[in-house]
Amino acid sequence: MIEPTIYDYIKSEANKFLTEEIEVGKNWRWNFYNHVQLIFHLKNGVFFTGDNNWLRAFQNIMEPILNLSYWTEDIEVKDVFFYIEETTGKVLSFLLKKYHDEVFTREHDLDDLFDKITESDLDYGGVLVQKGVEMPEVIPLQSVAFCDQTDILGGPVAFKHYFSPDKLRGMSKFGWGEESNGATITLDELCILASAEKEQTLGTSNKTTGKTIEVYIVRGNLPEQYLEDNDNMEDYYNQLQIVAFYTKEDSTKEGVALYRKKEDEGDLKFFTSMEVYQRALGRGVGESILHQQIWTNCLTIWKMNLMEASSRVPLYTDDSSYTTKNKIQDMDNLEITTIEDGKKIYQVPTTSPTNITLYSNEINSLYNVAQTIGSAQDPIMGAQPVSGTTFRGQERNVAQAKGLHDRRKGQRAKFIEKIYRWDIIPRMTKEILKGKKFLATLSTEELTWISDNVSTNMANEKIKALILSGKEVTKEEQDTMTQLFKQDFLKKGNKHLVEILKKDFEDVEIKLGISVANKQKNIADLSDKVLSIFQTAFSNPVAFQQTLQIPGMSDAFSKILEYGGMSPIDFQTLISAPPPMQPIPSPIQQSQLQAPANQTMQ
Repeated sequence: MIEPTIYDYIKSEANKFLTEEIEVGKNWRWNFYNHVQLIFHLKNGVFFTGDNNWLRAFQNIMEPILNLSYWTEDIEVKDVFFYIEETTGKVLSFLLKKYHDEVFTREHDLDDLFDKITESDLDYGGVLVQKGVEMPEVIPLQSVAFCDQTDILGGPVAFKHYFSPDKLRGMSKFGWGEESNGATITLDELCILASAEKEQTLGTSNKTTGKTIEVYIVRGNLPEQYLEDNDNMEDYYNQLQIVAFYTKEDSTKEGVALYRKKEDEGDLKFFTSMEVYQRALGRGVGESILHQQIWTNCLTIWKMNLMEASSRVPLYTDDSSYTTKNKIQDMDNLEITTIEDGKKIYQVPTTSPTNITLYSNEINSLYNVAQTIGSAQDPIMGAQPVSGTTFRGQERNVAQAKGLHDRRKGQRAKFIEKIYRWDIIPRMTKEILKGKKFLATLSTEELTWISDNVSTNMANEKIKALILSGKEVTKEEQDTMTQLFKQDFLKKGNKHLVEILKKDFEDVEIKLGISVANKQKNIADLSDKVLSIFQTAFSNPVAFQQTLQIPGMSDAFSKILEYGGMSPIDFQTLISAPPPMQPIPSPIQQSQLQAPANQTMQ
């Protein structure tokens, strides 16, 4: 008996994925592929079945409601705050924050990543994120070739992509096409065999202007036989299989391996804001208003059919000889015609305006239901309020409508925090520890703070060495040593600063807190509470400086700045500045102050 190959497995699972349904409930059958395609069609104003020749009316109520959800639940890079949870690792945490804001977000479009996460979750009820080459990437759900339809990461999952020859050759830097990585063909050989078409669904394809290569990326627990080309179908290992197919002269497809290795679990993350038990995808806004969209289209088509019928004007007459004498369809405008005495011409009734009104009212009713389901009521959509509505009442209606959006946004914020800890922060840490040259943009305040910390550490190391050698070090010598290290450090410039930090922070544990869209911490509330402590102090600069000398109050002030999205380092000079000097009394004031003393001496 010939054991099935990875190529047989992919073709079989991909074909079943298009048609097989799972039972979600007693009377609920569901297919991943159809679910994604149905919402993809309707949200773009295209019928999922039937003609799309612009002669069937399509009234898109899904798109504006989804667009409102995108806007209301939008999370941006500026909504990501870092704060220090512990003193340990404070400097490295500062560097991560600085690198994130000034380097990483410029080199990588994190806003686009956040937008794709939001849109995929709202449209289809879930989002898949993978560790990309340079940053996390959202995988379009349309590219899923097959998966466990009851649990998207519960079994092997495959993604179907098309590569141009140049793009495929570029994957050689990741080891594709190398025999040492399990490849059975080189990338150049495969490019020669490629054809100019892309398969869309089973039996259909699109012609392209150049060659394309059909590639499947499969992840999950698979038999050892697929990895080692043996007959062991009993032992399973977590694998990454990259397989391509090309069309032979006899129109059959041939599979080849481009890469196959064992893989650690955890390179994919899935999120849904509304889970559906025993279903691979949750329930997004797109699915929630499917019935309203479909029935709106039905009623709109029926309404347009009535209007088309009413646009025709069929006539009848009791003058039996009229049609032989006159051809109405050939008459010019205002042409005179005659009929027999006592005879009349009548219009055949085709439709009733009442019926059209009924359809219009039902269409409006469906839209109102869709608005309620999608929390897109008129106030939040920007519609003119009903006459008599107060400003406070309108504001309350908008706040209430945003409740569901805020809840989903908060759930998604927690997922984005996981993405940061899972992939983004490790990437940034790795770059920093390589000696990334990004501190050239440090302000004077930041550079002063860094130099204070580094010079203190260097002085402490020197003092330890002196004490261990038996020498005593006075407080004045310590201060002088620290000041000399600081002056020498500042002379070397910002780039040299990175090289020193690289060595000093290799073994420092990161103690960094993340708040995304105020989900982890109520930034505004915390700021108000801590700020109230300083209301009196702010009115008196001297009292303010004295307050900051108290360790607990100084830490609280730092938290105010962090919760407000600012860095305490930017206020380092203000925090460490000595209290303002008292004004020097004038000679008259001095004589007045000395007079009582002279009188007392006498």
